Amino acid sequence: MKISYTLLLFAVGLTIQSNGQGNPNPDGSVDVLIQSEMSTERFPGVSTIIVKNGEVVWVESYGFADVENAIAVEDTTVFLLASMSKVFTGTASMQLYEAGTTDLDQDVSNYLTWPVGIPGFQNDSITIRQLMTHTSSIEDNGLAMDGYYDYPDPTISLQECMQRYFSMSGADYDPAANFYNSAPGSVYNYSNMGTALNGYITEAVSGMPFDDFCDANIFNPLCMEKTAWHFADFDSAHVARPYQYVGGNYVPYAHYGFADYPDGQLRSNVHDLGNFMIAYLNGGTLGTNTLLNSSSISEMWSAQVPTLDPTQGLNWYQEELFYSGGSEMLWGHNGGENGVSTDMYLDPINNIGICVLTNGEGDALYICDELYDYARSLNPTSSILPDCGELGIGELNHGDKKVIRIIDLIGRETTDKQNAVLIYIYSDGSTEKVFKVE
Repeated sequence: MKISYTLLLFAVGLTIQSNGQGNPNPDGSVDVLIQSEMSTERFPGVSTIIVKNGEVVWVESYGFADVENAIAVEDTTVFLLASMSKVFTGTASMQLYEAGTTDLDQDVSNYLTWPVGIPGFQNDSITIRQLMTHTSSIEDNGLAMDGYYDYPDPTISLQECMQRYFSMSGADYDPAANFYNSAPGSVYNYSNMGTALNGYITEAVSGMPFDDFCDANIFNPLCMEKTAWHFADFDSAHVARPYQYVGGNYVPYAHYGFADYPDGQLRSNVHDLGNFMIAYLNGGTLGTNTLLNSSSISEMWSAQVPTLDPTQGLNWYQEELFYSGGSEMLWGHNGGENGVSTDMYLDPINNIGICVLTNGEGDALYICDELYDYARSLNPTSSILPDCGELGIGELNHGDKKVIRIIDLIGRETTDKQNAVLIYIYSDGSTEKVFKVE
């Protein structure tokens, strides 16, 4: 039986952090190192986040989202993710696999209205697992793919794009340029179009446009309200402009998109990505919502083709990050496009996730190292609970008062739990210290 003991009613003067209210654990030395890297790598703007033990423990942004108009990057600023998008396409694919709708090792032609095969190897099937591990022998034909770009969004559908590229009657079908001369599963070659095809399989099997499927099954359950596949879904004033550095000046690109969009067109901000990282680190759940089963995450975070690339999981891959005294292999993905460089890496052993978004074309990996080093040693004095994270407050109402926040003794937001001293903050502004035992 649960018994609640109320120990003391008192007022507290703690600031409860939330989106837009600052960094819960600022550190000037980390700021200096990040800003130094921004200068070295020619990043006009950077947005960063660290999650640890299910909470946001660092969020900080620097520089400009729009250089010409001196619009600063904020923690809510949206960036193009480029190839970091692929882990979301993989997540959608795994949801269908969990539902029994698809099989990772069946011929992908079973899910399409036209066959897909590698010329010269028609007896060897291409599988979803191969699409997710870059072992399908599908090649990126840059000439064809350049024709899929438009401004700010693609003007042909994902379905049309895939038919043009993969169907033998398609306008862009080229057996020499669209495919490698190797059997599927026999070689590793990074493939954007392979991921795009996997996104289209999700669309074809689910009967929903791929972007709508992700809205319903990934973004909405995780309260990722500033995440979408198409530029039209945003207020343009909130989206960082992509830049190149030429002749000592930042030169903007026009906002763009491409019809093969599941391989890199997703846009998001660090707070939304914090929710996504927490869900993965928490075995697939955020609050009361389930993104994936923990077994699916374990599968995605396991070496799939060790003889071809020992770091490759299912869309996720391992990257070595360095910290004071050592290094660790983390699961993640980076992204690079015109005017964009992004990184996201997760350490499930230490329950840490870091993400760096930029609107420039440098390498942000040293910033990732610095954030990871800081995260490993950080004992947070404050934190931010993720949007949509269940506080566990349920029906905690006392008369006309409702519990709106729960914090621990050092001011960190937490969940309602047993055998811990907690502070209830009520809707009328009063507070109460509570200790529950089972």
